[in-house]
Amino acid sequence: MSEAKEVLEQAISRWNATDRDGWAALYADDVVYEAPGGQRISGLANLKEKYFDALVTAAPDRLSTDIVLIADGDYVVEQARYTGTHTGPLRSPEGVEIPPTGKKFDFSFVGIFRVEGRKIRSISIYYDQIELFTQLGLMPGATAS
Repeated sequence: MSEAKEVLEQAISRWNATDRDGWAALYADDVVYEAPGGQRISGLANLKEKYFDALVTAAPDRLSTDIVLIADGDYVVEQARYTGTHTGPLRSPEGVEIPPTGKKFDFSFVGIFRVEGRKIRSISIYYDQIELFTQLGLMPGATAS
């Protein structure tokens, strides 16, 4: 197994266990995160607050499931499902808040991670924002049961 894949497996395990300190220990101080909607977070301190804390607050029961990891050199691609219940305010990295809807969500995503020196240095996440917002009842369409 590649070193990069091992690091990402540890990060996912610690994420699912809500082990903030253990999770953060796997990231470089200058990590960069990018996601749909122009979201960008630079630096580990910001990633802990604007990503980890924000998502745990929004859905304490959240999990990454059905995980498939593919590694090539310093890169690992994660394909998985993100599930949970929106019971707390969901804050964007820019500070926009969506009040809790109480609705469950379950959507697929892909993440591309660059790992160097046993630290995650960059993350690019891809998911369907419309699917998520529809499941939360924030857009017209079918909602999650």
